[in-house]
Amino acid sequence: MKTFTVEEVSKHNKEDDCWIIVSGGVYDVTKFAKYHPGGKKILLKEGGKDSTKKFNMFHNKRVLKKYDKKLKIGTVLKAKL
Repeated sequence: MKTFTVEEVSKHNKEDDCWIIVSGGVYDVTKFAKYHPGGKKILLKEGGKDSTKKFNMFHNKRVLKKYDKKLKIGTVLKAKL
């Protein structure tokens, strides 16, 4: 699986190219956005960002596991301190 930097993910913040970060995973939600039960605007607003906190507010771990194989395209490179 590919590893991305936060900067790389941040470029994918448009309706036709939307990625989010959740729990260190990078998810391409471009095609899924129109099927999102909460509406596509929510995902598009989070595009290019780490959405872990907001994701966990509204979903449990089962949701992430359900879509992991379909939407996960990689992981985020941890910043060195």
